[in-house]
Amino acid sequence: MVGVFASLKWHLVTSRLRAASGAKKVWMAIGFAVLGILLLLIAFGLGTLRLVPVDAVPVMVTLLTLQLVGWMLTPLVAFGVDETVDPQRFALLPLRPQTLQVGLLVTSLIGYLPLANIIVLLGVAVALSVPWSLLPVALACMVVQLLLCVVLSRAASTSMSALMSSRRGRDLGMAVGLGVFVLYMLFVVFVNNPTASSSANGNAIRGGVLGVAEILQWTPPGALATLPALVDAGQWGRAALAAVIALAGLGLAWWWWAVALRRNLTTVPSSTEGSAPSHGAEGTAVAVGVIGTMKVVAGRDRLLAWRDPMRRMPWLMVIILTIAWPFVVVRGSGAIFAVALGALLCGAQAGNQYGVEGSGLWLHLQTVTDRMRARGEVLGHALVAIVPGVLIVLVGIAVQAIAHDDLAQVPAAVGVCLAALLGAVAVSCYMSAAMPYAQPQSRKSMFASSVPGQKGRTAAASFGFLLGGIVVALPAVICLVLSLLVAPVWGWVALVVGPLVGGLALLISVRLTADKFLVSAPEIFEIVRAGDRV
Repeated sequence: MVGVFASLKWHLVTSRLRAASGAKKVWMAIGFAVLGILLLLIAFGLGTLRLVPVDAVPVMVTLLTLQLVGWMLTPLVAFGVDETVDPQRFALLPLRPQTLQVGLLVTSLIGYLPLANIIVLLGVAVALSVPWSLLPVALACMVVQLLLCVVLSRAASTSMSALMSSRRGRDLGMAVGLGVFVLYMLFVVFVNNPTASSSANGNAIRGGVLGVAEILQWTPPGALATLPALVDAGQWGRAALAAVIALAGLGLAWWWWAVALRRNLTTVPSSTEGSAPSHGAEGTAVAVGVIGTMKVVAGRDRLLAWRDPMRRMPWLMVIILTIAWPFVVVRGSGAIFAVALGALLCGAQAGNQYGVEGSGLWLHLQTVTDRMRARGEVLGHALVAIVPGVLIVLVGIAVQAIAHDDLAQVPAAVGVCLAALLGAVAVSCYMSAAMPYAQPQSRKSMFASSVPGQKGRTAAASFGFLLGGIVVALPAVICLVLSLLVAPVWGWVALVVGPLVGGLALLISVRLTADKFLVSAPEIFEIVRAGDRV
């Protein structure tokens, strides 16, 4: 049975390559070759760290821990529950949970991502093999690390699949996800702390990694990274303890997965979606003209963003990034300009306006039939991103200006950030019609943003949001550079030019998006309704 699972997964992984045309196969082969070369270069770079064994072990302790966390969170953040290993799809098959679990483990080890991780882990094994006689021990540790990553990832995905079936579960999932994100930000701050280690000799990142590694070496991936060095040093007691920590972690992860899998196969998911009654929204279902439609759409989006944890979560993460991220990437004067990243992310919240509706877009096709209403709908979606985005950006700028005594740079920073925000909103609106993609409507994942088969469209649209905002902000950025190199008065020019150019881009985008939607509405509906099947 395990062989059957492996065969099915292999056919699924290679099906797209087999179905591609001749030219597309060539381009896919070139892409795989480039990725393979990059992975080999990364593995070679990691392997060269064996020349500095004093730093190799702490770096690998941190790297393996981040790899484990990435395996656990990335499927939930980026893709949701993988449909090829979703336990709900096997619930009616006459299989024992133990057999199903082993089969799912094997299928999880087949694919492009596991292969990429194997290549990287080979580089880690070489870095830890000092002397070369320790290579078998390091390879065995990397095998356990890969199994630990896969098992913990499947356990988390299976547990979240059940959790996301109710609204209260999604509220809890939002809190858990936000907590993990905050812990990540604290981790980054600690690694970049220049006082993290007295042995850093002024090197902030090296000192931070050494300080973090002292703690993480007692975790399962940290124990696996330190085990070869302990064996070489003859510290058999600590080596045995490290092996016990790693194997105990793998055993606990396997037990967690087994419990979550059995619960998923034998429990009917709850689908109750109780929500508070709406007050004051009666009589606003029909609107006429641009302004009226804008008010209706903006009010609806605001209500859904408040009620739905799936829509609330991105805003909470953006708030944290906008305020905390500048402290991490820039120390001292100039951190105020790092708020521009938060501005871009705020503007990106206006993206995929039509994809989020799923098959509910059919109602829009029936009601939004003229150019005025189409423009009003686009403006309504944009307004819900602009209003909170402006508030978040201004708060972020104020925090950085006060913390770093950078009040003189506030006008230029406000101009650049508002230009980036409005530019990202403008491009997000247009990409919603030009590059729509389906979003899962089942709400199995708190963070799933697209459906299988449309990952390329999702990536292209996401990069388009950010790149478009950067392009629109270029005039304000030029004024900012002139304010730093020529005269401070150019900062005030940036304050005027930024919002002006951003607003102009938004107005043009609204017209283009509305026209594109009216022309391509059936095609957009055909793409986004795929989200109802996931």
